[in-house]
Amino acid sequence: MNRSEDQLQATIAIWLDIQQKMGWLLWYAIPNTARRSPREGARFKRMGVKAGVSDIAIVFPNGRAAFIELKSDKGKLSQSQKDFLQLATKLNAHTAVCRSLDEVCKCVMDWRDEMRRAA
Repeated sequence: MNRSEDQLQATIAIWLDIQQKMGWLLWYAIPNTARRSPREGARFKRMGVKAGVSDIAIVFPNGRAAFIELKSDKGKLSQSQKDFLQLATKLNAHTAVCRSLDEVCKCVMDWRDEMRRAA
């Protein structure tokens, strides 16, 4: 993740924390982008760390999962990120690639509204 994506995620974290405090969702960040030595990388791989996993995971009250991949304005998905999002979608999770706080807010609110309508 580059610096602009780091700043974006920090801003989004504040908004998601508010949503979580309101009881609308549970969320967590997946710190998958740190550079590691080959030895440490192998250790993390044995522990289940996987390439391509999205930056943010969300669980809604109905148990449905959502994954958001954050990208800067010019950022592109890697093949492993595309593969992860495709599998998550196939397994009926919500998925999105977002480039701004507004995009994240819209996705999360749309998903929440969809869940409410289905209830």
